Amino acid sequence: MPRTSNTPRRTPPVLAALLALLLASGALAQVKYDLGGELSADFGVAVDGYIPVAAAGLTLRLSGEVGSGFFPDAIFMAELSAVYDAADAASPFEVRLGRAYATAYLGPIDLSAGNQIVSWGSADVLSPVDVINPRDLSYPVGNPASQKLATPMLRAVAHAPGDVTVDVVLVPVFVPSEIPGARWQPAAQLPLPPGVTIVGVADPLVARPAVEVANVQFGVRATLALNVGGGADVSAMYYRGFRHLPSVAYVPVPTEVAGQFVVQPILAYDPIQVLGLDFSAVVGQFVLRGETAYTFTGEPATLPGGVPAPVGTDTLEAVLGVETMIPGGPFVSLQGIYQHASAGAATPASDRFSTAAVATYEPNNRTGLEFAWLHAWSDGSGALRPALSYTFADGLVGTTEAAIFYGRAGSEYGAWRDNSQFRASVAFSF
Repeated sequence: MPRTSNTPRRTPPVLAALLALLLASGALAQVKYDLGGELSADFGVAVDGYIPVAAAGLTLRLSGEVGSGFFPDAIFMAELSAVYDAADAASPFEVRLGRAYATAYLGPIDLSAGNQIVSWGSADVLSPVDVINPRDLSYPVGNPASQKLATPMLRAVAHAPGDVTVDVVLVPVFVPSEIPGARWQPAAQLPLPPGVTIVGVADPLVARPAVEVANVQFGVRATLALNVGGGADVSAMYYRGFRHLPSVAYVPVPTEVAGQFVVQPILAYDPIQVLGLDFSAVVGQFVLRGETAYTFTGEPATLPGGVPAPVGTDTLEAVLGVETMIPGGPFVSLQGIYQHASAGAATPASDRFSTAAVATYEPNNRTGLEFAWLHAWSDGSGALRPALSYTFADGLVGTTEAAIFYGRAGSEYGAWRDNSQFRASVAFSF
């Protein structure tokens, strides 16, 4: 049973690991580097007039390589972002360390240390085996590729004979996902007897994995490249760690006044083990992709005072998709998604089936169009996300997008109908 701590922890420094890898490449090696970044501004408005984002941001990026030969002996990167969001009244200013790592090429092994983003699997909308990095879910229907948060880790990628690649990841510190705000969260369901009144909500009691050897997260993925058709690969993975999103319970706590209670939210991050498979194959003008993963949920932790923490259930997820480029037209991707959750202590087993369709089209070298459609067939709800981008000049790009939710009240996406919104942004890369 993993031990927990209620004290929030910040991402530890990774500069020592970066310097160690760079020095290992040779003190006399030639160092090349490039400094760049991005200035951005974002604004959004929901259908009910709510302003979800009104932000200005700056990202600085240092990247380079070490080595005097044709191929570098090592590469390095560091990103630092600062954002001021006037729509976030609680904490409008945020500074975040992004990717900050170094990779040394040691023969058949690529060894990396620092804040990294790892992408496993082949699907993009939902990837059951892509479990290493937490995500920024403050805007849940954003681009999945841009939601990942860099995490401190050690990573070794070994290129073995026979077209086999083994990817091993060690994550010493747990970093949770950034959960959606109150407008995106379902209302607390508390069956109360007659005469009972809720008079307030207490601050959440959070059980986070403590920093100790027993809670170190570990993952390994082996990939085999196959000379079949136009090319194919198949992978198997194993991960031991924690869910990045918490399980939640709401407990009524009595006050000094009879019949009046305060709701106590309890959040806990489940210990899990994940077994998964994924593949991709080129068949003519089509690319087939598939993933499946089974998640085993461990025993719940115990909070201070002997309060049992909530715990999730075992899950099975599977994705099967196809994508192709239509001659003279858009690039189209279609995926079918199946999700099964086992029965819990107070919840029955559930099954969900949904589809995701994405089309991207570039009529010229300045304009980009994208249309995404998510539909949950289990309850008839869904989301539409059209987007338009335009390059005004080198490095200067403007983007507009909308998120439109539909479905009956209380359905998966119908509960977000008031969050249907329009967003516009402009970014300058230098």
